[in-house]
Amino acid sequence: MTEDVENQRPFCIKSVAEQMKTISKLEDNVSLIEFVEVYEELCKFIKMLGKIFEFVEKDVQEKIILLKALHKENSEHYATVISMVEIEKGKKMDKHSGCVAILHLNRALEFIVAFMNSAVSAGMDDSIPKICKESYDETLAKHHPWIIRTAVKVAVYTLPTREKMLEYIKGSLESESEVRIEIDTVVENGKRVHERINKIYTTHDLHKIC
Repeated sequence: MTEDVENQRPFCIKSVAEQMKTISKLEDNVSLIEFVEVYEELCKFIKMLGKIFEFVEKDVQEKIILLKALHKENSEHYATVISMVEIEKGKKMDKHSGCVAILHLNRALEFIVAFMNSAVSAGMDDSIPKICKESYDETLAKHHPWIIRTAVKVAVYTLPTREKMLEYIKGSLESESEVRIEIDTVVENGKRVHERINKIYTTHDLHKIC
């Protein structure tokens, strides 16, 4: 199956759950290419949020392309997050660096997991804009400048309703309870992956490279 065809397939929460579960099994490390692959699926979820997070989607796509290119060029040193850090540490950390790319993706992962969990847990009358804003403030906002934080505050009101969002996430699943099971798996393992990458970056003092 070509990459273009894969990108045209609808978002699949079950696929994300399975991928996250697989990634989290690698003790104290994260497979780079598997992390990228789960993000290719998550990017579809980000796109569903509309123009509000268009800048996040664009940034994620750029990071995916970069990391796949680095892995293709040197699969041994770009096999895992730790092997990537070891080969890049001491070199210039810029927008072409795998370490910078993973840092951006890991920050976004924290938001995606928090928002997805809160949105599905919410009642039908709960405000999705409020839920999104709270998830954003607790995660990505601390890494964004004032102008972006202000824009997000207004733009959250363009988000789809909870009903439409749930319909999109549900895909081929038959019930909301099935969605809840898959979301719980994504959240549990997504948090584990996020914390693991955070720990690697803390060990190597890389949180402030961008």
